[in-house]
Amino acid sequence: MAVTTEDTSAITAFEQWYVDKREDSRTGCLDYRGFSKKADALYSLFTSYKSEMDARLAGYEKLEMIADGEVISPKKDLPNISSGETAGIVRRIARMIVQNTPNTEIISKFDADSSVEGVLAKYILDEKIIGSDSYSNDMQQNLFVSTVSALTLGFDAVIPVLLQDTTGGWYIKYDQINYRDVFPESGAKDIRQAENVFVRRYLTKGEVQSLIRNQVAGWDIAALKLMLKSNMPSRQHESATHQDRKHRTIPEGYEVITWYSSTGDPFLTFAAREKVLLRIEKNKHPYKTHPVFFLVLEKDRQPLGKSQVELLLGRQEFQDLMLNGAMKLWYRNINPPLIGYGTVNAVPNLSPGKYTTISNPNAKVEAFEVNTQTLLQYGQISEQNLGSMVNLVGAADQQMATQAGNGMSATPQGVDAQQALVSVTTNNYQKAIEAFFSHYCSYALTLYFHELGGIKTLEPSADARKKLLNGGMPPEAFAEDGTLKLDFRSMKTLYFVKSIPGSLIEMESEKQLRILNSLFIPLSQAMPAMAQTGNQEMLANAAAAMQFIVQKEIELSGSSHSTQLKELLQHGSSDRFKSYEDKTTVLEQSIGTVAEGVSAELDGNIALIKQLQEQISMLAQTQESILQALGATKQTSSSEEQGNVPAPQPALPN
Repeated sequence: MAVTTEDTSAITAFEQWYVDKREDSRTGCLDYRGFSKKADALYSLFTSYKSEMDARLAGYEKLEMIADGEVISPKKDLPNISSGETAGIVRRIARMIVQNTPNTEIISKFDADSSVEGVLAKYILDEKIIGSDSYSNDMQQNLFVSTVSALTLGFDAVIPVLLQDTTGGWYIKYDQINYRDVFPESGAKDIRQAENVFVRRYLTKGEVQSLIRNQVAGWDIAALKLMLKSNMPSRQHESATHQDRKHRTIPEGYEVITWYSSTGDPFLTFAAREKVLLRIEKNKHPYKTHPVFFLVLEKDRQPLGKSQVELLLGRQEFQDLMLNGAMKLWYRNINPPLIGYGTVNAVPNLSPGKYTTISNPNAKVEAFEVNTQTLLQYGQISEQNLGSMVNLVGAADQQMATQAGNGMSATPQGVDAQQALVSVTTNNYQKAIEAFFSHYCSYALTLYFHELGGIKTLEPSADARKKLLNGGMPPEAFAEDGTLKLDFRSMKTLYFVKSIPGSLIEMESEKQLRILNSLFIPLSQAMPAMAQTGNQEMLANAAAAMQFIVQKEIELSGSSHSTQLKELLQHGSSDRFKSYEDKTTVLEQSIGTVAEGVSAELDGNIALIKQLQEQISMLAQTQESILQALGATKQTSSSEEQGNVPAPQPALPN
């Protein structure tokens, strides 16, 4: 019987997962009689997807090993040391392709340059999703790791996750999923278009306790307590990273499965061992698409994408065998066996460094060396094989091609020709990464504002305020206390983030600066000739073009004062520029004044509280004096007199 999602599409409450759901009054743990048909259908769907994915990924461990510089077919009598050409080629190609985090452009109903909403969206994308504020080049490193994984395995799975940092701010984390922990829809022709995807994660005991302690919305606390009662098992062997398996360390963790669907149904997270439902998360994307993104560099007839490492398996095994065989022969020649000729009743020992006893004093002793034609031509054979490997993968730069023995001449013409060849062969990979990054950022930015649309006010830091002002935010958008006056419900819309083509290799600002400089130099050199013609209109147009070029170079310079410099260039030290400067100064002063006022008010409240405490203390002393004058005594128990128990406290009013 085929498994469908019809029985799981309506799960919107935890009670629909169980036959009889209760909560233990003593322990607070979940108590139930059984699972509903909907729960059994979803779990059967997961096992079906997992079974197909496990079959597709059989043998992929060899791809991981060869990309990590390991011998995939060890021999008992050889050193078993890999030459590592494949590992070097994969990382060299990834470094060559991902040189920068791609530049982006936001397309939405807001004007990204002038409107308050557009400037804020650009700031959130740059600072909280791409992470250029606190995380430096983390996104570039993330893209590099994903590219290495896609070159090795054919694909890489990533999920944007909304998290909160220690300061209370929200940001999007680039969450890379292990390739053995993602299970797309069974029979999907392309995993990038799979409508349903299961993802396996692991929670530590501390993370589960934190969810229970903070009563995080969307989680079933009783189910978490039930899961926490059992001992935390080790992770599934296939879920461990290659380095963990290599060093025989398998971390522990509670296995949880999340079902993501693009049907609009809520995302469901359940425990793999107990099968209890842990979380129901509403799909808040306007188009109801799921957040699992796949990077596929080369589409193949199989849905997982084409692995480039798979093309080099045979060549790398030959390269390793050549290296290990040569190492064995070289070691034997460094420490050769000794042979005695003319010996009597002696059996020669051909092991390295062994000596055969000679009973004949006239015998001849010689070192036994082994030199073959293959050993003598090892360098040439290895270089030719490496050249074949580079040609199989393509995308070889000048240094790689020269090392492989098929590089072009070192002249400027040869270098340019090699660079043009690299541009052609890597263009397909660049476009795939740019498209993947565009989809990731579009989803993350849309999700960010839909999740945080209920925020009433936003109070940016001084550094963030300067970046917003320099990005085009008008000073009038800020209140006197520094908060941003904006209805965040209007930000809940669809955003499309476009990756600027070619910015993986060269940043767009650097590219535009280079082009503008190349235009400015001949234009400035032509000015004297234009002046001699006497054509004032042509001279004025050339001056205007030069002024425009300088203005754009100021914008692209990345200076924190580019807005002020642009105003000065356009209008000079005019009333408009002075008005802008005055508004910015007044904003900063008003924020400081408000802060000083709040501080003074807090100091006054503290002094008032101290005064009230002193008055209460005086009233208590007066009341005690009156009671003593009336002959009243305080009754205390023996234990209180000894100081063993605290004095009774008054009951709180209902």
